[in-house]
Amino acid sequence: MLLRLAWSTVRNRKVSFAGSFVAMASAQALVAMCAVLLDAGARAAPAQGGEEVMSFVVPFGLTCLFVSAFAVSGAFSLSVQQRTREVALLRAVGATPRQVRRMIAYEAFVVTAAAAVPGCGLGVLLAAALRAWLIHQGWVPDAFPLDFGPWSLAIAVAICCVTAQLAVRSSGRRASRVRAAQALGEAAVPPRRVGVVRTSLGLAVLAGGVWGLAAIDEWGGSDAANSAVAMVMVLMIAVSLLGPWIGKLAGAVFGVACLVLLPATGSLVRANLSLRHRRLGAAVTPLALTVAFAAVALFVPQMKWHELERQDRERLLADYLVGTTELEGLPDSTARAVGDLPGVAAAIGTLGTHATVLTSDDPDGQGPDGIAQAITDGPLDQVLDLAPAQGGLDRLGPHDIALSRSMAHRAHAAVGDTVWLALDDDRTERARVAAVYTRDRGLGEVILPRRMAAAHRLPGEPPSLDTVYVRALPGRQRDVAAQLAALTRDRPSWQVQDRFAHRAEARRRQDASMTATYLLLTVVTVFTSISVVNTLVMTTMERTGEFALLRLVGSTRTQVARMMRAENAVTVLAALLVGATVAGMVLTVFSKALTGSPYPALPAATLALIVGGAGLLAFVTGVLTTRIALRQGPATALNTAE
Repeated sequence: MLLRLAWSTVRNRKVSFAGSFVAMASAQALVAMCAVLLDAGARAAPAQGGEEVMSFVVPFGLTCLFVSAFAVSGAFSLSVQQRTREVALLRAVGATPRQVRRMIAYEAFVVTAAAAVPGCGLGVLLAAALRAWLIHQGWVPDAFPLDFGPWSLAIAVAICCVTAQLAVRSSGRRASRVRAAQALGEAAVPPRRVGVVRTSLGLAVLAGGVWGLAAIDEWGGSDAANSAVAMVMVLMIAVSLLGPWIGKLAGAVFGVACLVLLPATGSLVRANLSLRHRRLGAAVTPLALTVAFAAVALFVPQMKWHELERQDRERLLADYLVGTTELEGLPDSTARAVGDLPGVAAAIGTLGTHATVLTSDDPDGQGPDGIAQAITDGPLDQVLDLAPAQGGLDRLGPHDIALSRSMAHRAHAAVGDTVWLALDDDRTERARVAAVYTRDRGLGEVILPRRMAAAHRLPGEPPSLDTVYVRALPGRQRDVAAQLAALTRDRPSWQVQDRFAHRAEARRRQDASMTATYLLLTVVTVFTSISVVNTLVMTTMERTGEFALLRLVGSTRTQVARMMRAENAVTVLAALLVGATVAGMVLTVFSKALTGSPYPALPAATLALIVGGAGLLAFVTGVLTTRIALRQGPATALNTAE
């Protein structure tokens, strides 16, 4: 019975449910795209690039899942809030709270089912387009098949359905609990009180986000970039939960400004902002998410790459780098062979590995871990300037290691201390901290002797090197280059690069990495922009009856439009302030963890584009929607609203 009533309600009130349908269809498209690619990656053979696709889609999909859940929950929650009068009437004619909640849940289910076909169809098309893009970028081979089963689409629909049910359950709970007479009163005058549970949960999430930022500031590390994006999500959840309070604060502050700047309509604007703070908070949230996520997702990788490029430029003293395209690496004797060439001042080989720094001889102990570089014997400081803050790196003893400043801080170790390293075979090695260095980006957080790492090689693993850094004697660079070319002539897999070629290759890798960032940013920005437009259209079109009453009591269309422009301006300003505050907190902490300075260097043009573009989109949407709502005559509009 209730399912039939929900179906009839959705079918007869298509305009009222259009916003929820758009949000759900867009969310299902995003989630279905990721589910299809994950299924295809799991089915593909290793030679077809299945692992590469899954490694790309998993973080991409988690971000899309968060944004889509954010948009869906916001749209459905707003839809329930807008139907307070209808719920009140149902309670007045005898509907129980349980029946009201079930009817709202069934309506969300009907909208989800109706959006499944267009959403999943669009998701499959997006998955095919993303597959073509990955192949074009050379990240996966042409043989990667877009092979997926129906369960991937079913899981995507189920995820969106659960999200919608959670949204309408939390929003409809309060509306269904109040008494019928009280519900009718609240339909005319919304309650000013914000729920204690929602407020407490919002404050708890906010405290968790602040604690996470403090942890990034304290510990930093190589995962600071991933943690920064996660903190944006946490803080935006807090913003969503505290949306009514944000609406209250924005209404109080900007309401006074409107009263001063707009003598004719300022009092009405202030009254609307103060009374409808829930609606203002709901409109602020998606726009703040757009600004905060776009700023962090774009600036964090840029800041990371700029710092990496700066440290690499200042660190590299070697004239040439010898590497290989083979997975087995260079032979272990390469550094000695290159070092014996005439004109070579120093040749140091490196091998990337992984190490965990322990404070006791316990292989099961806990300690910070990170990328390590095992180096061959020789004067390391002649090929790499690691800017040691303590100690020296000219020659490491057989049991000496060097730690980055971040690793030393996390391990509570200083020069002269004894620590234990857990290496590839999980056996521990006692070592003395000989130096603490600062230029670790792109290199590693632990420097240890090659002999120490060789003693912990896994069974069957051949001794090898990744790179050999070569420093020529003054004036002998050309001679060394010629000899390296002769040495590698019979070894086509070996590659010799000078500093300029090495930096050009690093820039190429940076461009490839930023391309993926731009793709994620484009997808998320488009989706959040749809959410912004959708929310503003929903919040404006629901006020058609209010506009009609204002015009019937003497207000002109121009006055109503001026009032709405002022309210839209308040919405945009409040959202930009919230989004900029969230992004500023995250970027400041990330900059301090990355560079030691709490003042991030942000390009002004890009920042203006993000803030200005988001603000312009929201303001124009509000103005155009108001014009559409004012096209009808007041009597006709009032009958339609009723």
